[in-house]
Amino acid sequence: MRLPLSSPLSRRGLLAGGLAGGAALLAGCSGPAGSPGAPAGVATSGAATPGAGPTSGPPATASELVSRATVPVLCWHQVRAARASDSKNAKYELVISPANFRAQLDAIKGAGYTTISPEQYRAHVAEGAALPDKPVLLTFDDGAENQASVALPEVLARGMTATLFVMTVVIDGGKDWITGDQIGALAREGITIGSHTWDHHTVDKLHTEADYETQYVGSRRTLQQLSGQDVTAFCYPGGRWTEAALAPLRAAGYTTAFQLRETPVSPVDPLLTLRRQIVVSEWSGPQIVAQLARLSSAG
Repeated sequence: MRLPLSSPLSRRGLLAGGLAGGAALLAGCSGPAGSPGAPAGVATSGAATPGAGPTSGPPATASELVSRATVPVLCWHQVRAARASDSKNAKYELVISPANFRAQLDAIKGAGYTTISPEQYRAHVAEGAALPDKPVLLTFDDGAENQASVALPEVLARGMTATLFVMTVVIDGGKDWITGDQIGALAREGITIGSHTWDHHTVDKLHTEADYETQYVGSRRTLQQLSGQDVTAFCYPGGRWTEAALAPLRAAGYTTAFQLRETPVSPVDPLLTLRRQIVVSEWSGPQIVAQLARLSSAG
Protein backbone atom coordinates (compact mmCIF):
# COMPACT_ATOMS: atom_id res chain seq x y z
CA MET A 1 0.00 0.00 0.00
CA ARG A 2 1.93 3.05 -1.21
CA LEU A 3 0.69 6.38 0.11
CA PRO A 4 2.36 9.23 -1.82
CA LEU A 5 2.20 12.68 -0.29
CA SER A 6 -0.14 13.77 -3.06
CA SER A 7 -2.54 10.89 -2.40
CA PRO A 8 -6.08 11.97 -3.39
CA LEU A 9 -7.57 10.26 -0.35
CA SER A 10 -5.77 12.71 1.89
CA ARG A 11 -6.71 16.38 1.95
CA ARG A 12 -9.58 16.27 -0.55
CA GLY A 13 -11.33 13.42 1.25
CA LEU A 14 -10.96 15.00 4.67
CA LEU A 15 -12.18 18.41 3.63
CA ALA A 16 -15.10 17.04 1.65
CA GLY A 17 -16.43 15.53 4.87
CA GLY A 18 -15.93 18.78 6.77
CA LEU A 19 -15.13 18.90 10.46
CA ALA A 20 -17.52 16.08 11.31
CA GLY A 21 -15.66 13.81 8.92
CA GLY A 22 -12.30 14.87 10.34
CA ALA A 23 -13.40 14.22 13.91
CA ALA A 24 -14.63 10.76 12.96
CA LEU A 25 -11.21 9.75 11.64
CA LEU A 26 -9.87 8.25 14.85
CA ALA A 27 -7.31 5.64 13.75
CA GLY A 28 -3.46 5.04 14.04
CA CYS A 29 0.01 4.82 12.32
CA SER A 30 3.66 3.62 12.32
CA GLY A 31 7.17 4.83 11.44
CA PRO A 32 9.88 4.90 8.74
CA ALA A 33 13.26 3.33 8.19
CA GLY A 34 15.29 6.54 7.82
CA SER A 35 16.01 9.04 10.60
CA PRO A 36 15.79 12.60 9.30
CA GLY A 37 17.31 15.27 11.49
CA ALA A 38 15.82 18.67 12.21
CA PRO A 39 16.12 21.12 9.30
CA ALA A 40 18.87 23.69 9.43
CA GLY A 41 18.11 26.37 11.99
CA VAL A 42 15.42 24.33 13.76
CA ALA A 43 15.22 24.63 17.54
CA THR A 44 15.57 21.44 19.55
CA SER A 45 12.53 21.85 21.78
CA GLY A 46 9.26 23.69 22.04
CA ALA A 47 9.11 24.21 25.79
CA ALA A 48 11.43 24.59 28.74
CA THR A 49 12.60 21.34 30.33
CA PRO A 50 13.45 22.04 33.95
CA GLY A 51 14.93 19.21 35.96
CA ALA A 52 15.46 17.04 32.88
CA GLY A 53 19.06 16.05 33.63
CA PRO A 54 19.88 12.33 33.94
CA THR A 55 20.38 10.72 37.30
CA SER A 56 23.47 8.68 38.20
CA GLY A 57 23.48 4.95 38.67
CA PRO A 58 22.84 1.85 36.56
CA PRO A 59 20.35 1.92 33.66
CA ALA A 60 16.74 1.49 34.68
CA THR A 61 15.09 -1.86 34.20
CA ALA A 62 12.01 -2.26 32.02
CA SER A 63 9.78 -2.49 35.08
CA GLU A 64 11.29 0.72 36.50
CA LEU A 65 10.62 2.54 33.22
CA VAL A 66 7.01 1.38 33.20
CA SER A 67 6.60 2.40 36.86
CA ARG A 68 7.55 5.98 35.92
CA ALA A 69 5.04 6.20 33.07
CA THR A 70 2.23 7.42 35.31
CA VAL A 71 1.82 11.10 34.42
CA PRO A 72 -1.80 11.83 33.45
CA VAL A 73 -2.13 12.90 29.82
CA LEU A 74 -5.40 14.51 28.71
CA CYS A 75 -6.64 14.77 25.13
CA TRP A 76 -9.15 17.15 23.53
CA HIS A 77 -10.17 17.48 19.88
CA GLN A 78 -12.40 20.48 19.19
CA VAL A 79 -13.38 23.42 21.38
CA ARG A 80 -16.55 24.91 19.89
CA ALA A 81 -20.32 24.83 20.19
CA ALA A 82 -21.89 21.52 19.23
CA ARG A 83 -23.64 21.31 15.86
CA ALA A 84 -26.76 19.42 14.84
CA SER A 85 -24.59 17.39 12.45
CA ASP A 86 -22.26 16.18 15.22
CA SER A 87 -22.64 12.53 16.13
CA LYS A 88 -23.51 11.37 19.63
CA ASN A 89 -19.91 10.27 20.16
CA ALA A 90 -18.59 13.62 18.93
CA LYS A 91 -20.74 15.45 21.45
CA TYR A 92 -19.62 13.06 24.19
CA GLU A 93 -15.83 13.31 23.80
CA LEU A 94 -14.72 15.11 20.62
CA VAL A 95 -16.46 18.50 20.86
CA ILE A 96 -16.45 20.58 24.04
CA SER A 97 -18.00 24.01 24.54
CA PRO A 98 -15.55 26.87 25.17
CA ALA A 99 -17.23 27.60 28.51
CA ASN A 100 -16.83 24.06 29.82
CA PHE A 101 -13.29 23.86 28.46
CA ARG A 102 -12.37 26.99 30.40
CA ALA A 103 -13.95 25.54 33.55
CA GLN A 104 -11.87 22.36 33.15
CA LEU A 105 -8.65 24.35 32.69
CA ASP A 106 -9.40 26.52 35.73
CA ALA A 107 -10.03 23.43 37.84
CA ILE A 108 -6.79 21.77 36.71
CA LYS A 109 -4.78 24.88 37.52
CA GLY A 110 -6.65 25.49 40.77
CA ALA A 111 -5.91 21.96 41.94
CA GLY A 112 -2.18 22.66 41.69
CA TYR A 113 -1.31 20.72 38.55
CA THR A 114 1.66 21.89 36.49
CA THR A 115 1.74 21.30 32.74
CA ILE A 116 4.83 19.62 31.28
CA SER A 117 6.08 18.79 27.80
CA PRO A 118 6.56 15.37 26.17
CA GLU A 119 10.32 15.91 26.46
CA GLN A 120 10.03 16.39 30.22
CA TYR A 121 7.98 13.20 30.41
CA ARG A 122 10.57 11.35 28.29
CA ALA A 123 13.42 12.50 30.55
CA HIS A 124 11.48 11.39 33.62
CA VAL A 125 10.67 7.91 32.29
CA ALA A 126 14.04 7.26 30.64
CA GLU A 127 16.38 8.97 33.10
CA GLY A 128 14.43 9.54 36.30
CA ALA A 129 14.49 13.32 35.85
CA ALA A 130 12.51 15.28 38.42
CA LEU A 131 9.00 16.52 37.68
CA PRO A 132 6.68 18.95 39.50
CA ASP A 133 4.66 17.46 42.36
CA LYS A 134 1.49 17.25 40.24
CA PRO A 135 2.47 17.04 36.56
CA VAL A 136 0.00 16.81 33.69
CA LEU A 137 0.22 16.87 29.89
CA LEU A 138 -2.51 18.70 27.98
CA THR A 139 -2.79 17.53 24.36
CA PHE A 140 -4.91 18.30 21.30
CA ASP A 141 -5.39 16.12 18.21
CA ASP A 142 -6.02 16.62 14.49
CA GLY A 143 -5.48 20.35 13.87
CA ALA A 144 -8.89 22.00 13.99
CA GLU A 145 -8.76 25.76 13.51
CA ASN A 146 -10.52 26.34 16.83
CA GLN A 147 -7.56 24.79 18.62
CA ALA A 148 -5.39 27.66 17.37
CA SER A 149 -7.95 30.45 17.77
CA VAL A 150 -9.83 29.34 20.92
CA ALA A 151 -8.38 26.43 22.89
CA LEU A 152 -4.64 27.05 22.98
CA PRO A 153 -4.94 30.79 23.67
CA GLU A 154 -6.98 29.83 26.77
CA VAL A 155 -4.20 27.46 27.82
CA LEU A 156 -1.49 30.09 27.34
CA ALA A 157 -3.52 32.78 29.11
CA ARG A 158 -3.38 30.65 32.28
CA GLY A 159 0.40 30.29 32.15
CA MET A 160 0.03 26.67 31.03
CA THR A 161 1.35 24.90 27.96
CA ALA A 162 0.24 21.98 25.79
CA THR A 163 1.10 19.72 22.87
CA LEU A 164 -0.68 19.96 19.52
CA PHE A 165 -0.66 16.77 17.44
CA VAL A 166 -1.40 17.69 13.81
CA MET A 167 -2.43 15.38 10.97
CA THR A 168 -0.53 17.35 8.39
CA VAL A 169 -2.89 16.88 5.44
CA VAL A 170 -5.30 19.45 6.92
CA ILE A 171 -2.77 22.30 7.12
CA ASP A 172 -4.00 25.29 5.08
CA GLY A 173 -7.01 23.20 4.11
CA GLY A 174 -9.77 25.74 4.69
CA LYS A 175 -11.57 27.68 7.39
CA ASP A 176 -12.10 24.68 9.69
CA TRP A 177 -8.42 23.66 9.75
CA ILE A 178 -5.21 25.03 11.15
CA THR A 179 -2.77 26.98 8.98
CA GLY A 180 0.99 26.81 8.74
CA ASP A 181 1.23 30.35 10.07
CA GLN A 182 -0.82 29.39 13.13
CA ILE A 183 1.44 26.41 13.82
CA GLY A 184 4.50 28.66 13.70
CA ALA A 185 2.89 31.24 15.98
CA LEU A 186 1.82 28.63 18.54
CA ALA A 187 5.30 27.09 18.56
CA ARG A 188 6.81 30.50 19.27
CA GLU A 189 4.42 30.84 22.25
CA GLY A 190 5.76 27.59 23.74
CA ILE A 191 3.25 25.04 22.42
CA THR A 192 4.93 21.74 21.54
CA ILE A 193 4.09 20.55 18.02
CA GLY A 194 3.77 16.81 17.41
CA SER A 195 2.72 14.54 14.56
CA HIS A 196 -0.58 12.70 14.17
CA THR A 197 0.49 11.11 10.84
CA TRP A 198 0.05 12.62 7.40
CA ASP A 199 -3.63 11.76 6.94
CA HIS A 200 -4.76 9.66 9.89
CA HIS A 201 -3.90 6.18 8.66
CA THR A 202 -3.80 3.47 11.33
CA VAL A 203 -0.65 1.54 12.19
CA ASP A 204 -2.03 -1.78 11.02
CA LYS A 205 -2.55 -0.37 7.52
CA LEU A 206 1.13 0.57 7.09
CA HIS A 207 3.47 -2.08 5.75
CA THR A 208 6.15 -0.64 3.48
CA GLU A 209 8.96 1.89 3.71
CA ALA A 210 6.95 4.12 1.37
CA ASP A 211 4.05 4.05 3.84
CA TYR A 212 6.32 5.03 6.69
CA GLU A 213 7.99 7.72 4.59
CA THR A 214 4.62 9.34 3.96
CA GLN A 215 2.97 8.99 7.35
CA TYR A 216 5.97 9.60 9.62
CA VAL A 217 8.92 11.13 7.86
CA GLY A 218 6.89 13.43 5.60
CA SER A 219 4.65 14.56 8.42
CA ARG A 220 7.57 15.22 10.76
CA ARG A 221 9.51 17.11 8.12
CA THR A 222 6.53 19.37 7.32
CA LEU A 223 5.88 20.16 10.98
CA GLN A 224 9.54 20.88 11.68
CA GLN A 225 9.66 23.36 8.83
CA LEU A 226 6.50 25.13 10.00
CA SER A 227 7.21 25.13 13.73
CA GLY A 228 10.96 25.59 13.93
CA GLN A 229 10.97 22.75 16.46
CA ASP A 230 12.66 19.36 16.34
CA VAL A 231 9.37 17.41 16.25
CA THR A 232 9.85 14.28 18.35
CA ALA A 233 6.36 13.61 19.81
CA PHE A 234 3.76 11.48 18.06
CA CYS A 235 0.28 10.19 18.82
CA TYR A 236 -1.41 7.18 17.24
CA PRO A 237 -4.75 7.98 15.58
CA GLY A 238 -7.39 6.13 17.55
CA GLY A 239 -4.70 5.15 20.04
CA ARG A 240 -3.98 1.98 18.05
CA TRP A 241 -0.43 0.65 17.80
CA THR A 242 1.41 -2.59 17.09
CA GLU A 243 4.76 -3.93 18.24
CA ALA A 244 5.94 -3.92 14.62
CA ALA A 245 5.33 -0.17 14.42
CA LEU A 246 7.67 0.80 17.24
CA ALA A 247 11.09 0.35 15.61
CA PRO A 248 10.27 2.27 12.40
CA LEU A 249 8.61 4.99 14.46
CA ARG A 250 11.78 5.48 16.50
CA ALA A 251 13.90 5.35 13.33
CA ALA A 252 11.87 8.28 12.00
CA GLY A 253 13.15 10.44 14.86
CA TYR A 254 10.29 10.24 17.39
CA THR A 255 11.19 9.79 21.06
CA THR A 256 7.72 9.73 22.64
CA ALA A 257 4.41 8.39 21.33
CA PHE A 258 0.96 8.29 22.88
CA GLN A 259 -1.82 5.72 22.65
CA LEU A 260 -5.05 5.57 24.67
CA ARG A 261 -5.68 4.05 28.07
CA GLU A 262 -7.31 0.81 26.95
CA THR A 263 -3.93 -0.82 26.25
CA PRO A 264 -1.15 -1.17 28.85
CA VAL A 265 2.21 0.51 28.38
CA SER A 266 4.59 -1.81 26.53
CA PRO A 267 7.44 -3.11 28.72
CA VAL A 268 9.50 -3.36 25.52
CA ASP A 269 9.21 0.36 24.74
CA PRO A 270 7.18 2.36 27.26
CA LEU A 271 8.22 5.71 25.76
CA LEU A 272 6.46 4.89 22.49
CA THR A 273 3.32 3.58 24.18
CA LEU A 274 2.53 6.25 26.79
CA ARG A 275 -1.13 6.40 27.75
CA ARG A 276 -3.66 9.20 27.32
CA GLN A 277 -7.21 9.87 28.43
CA ILE A 278 -9.74 11.48 26.08
CA VAL A 279 -11.62 14.12 28.08
CA VAL A 280 -15.38 13.69 28.35
CA SER A 281 -16.97 16.92 27.15
CA GLU A 282 -19.41 17.24 30.04
CA TRP A 283 -16.94 16.66 32.85
CA SER A 284 -17.17 19.50 35.35
CA GLY A 285 -14.12 21.04 36.97
CA PRO A 286 -14.33 18.78 40.04
CA GLN A 287 -14.89 15.73 37.85
CA ILE A 288 -11.79 16.33 35.73
CA VAL A 289 -9.69 16.88 38.86
CA ALA A 290 -11.02 13.59 40.25
CA GLN A 291 -10.06 11.89 36.99
CA LEU A 292 -6.54 13.30 37.19
CA ALA A 293 -6.15 11.92 40.70
CA ARG A 294 -7.36 8.53 39.53
CA LEU A 295 -5.01 8.50 36.51
CA SER A 296 -2.04 9.51 38.64
CA SER A 297 -2.60 6.68 41.08
CA ALA A 298 -3.46 4.05 38.45
CA GLY A 299 -0.58 4.84 36.07
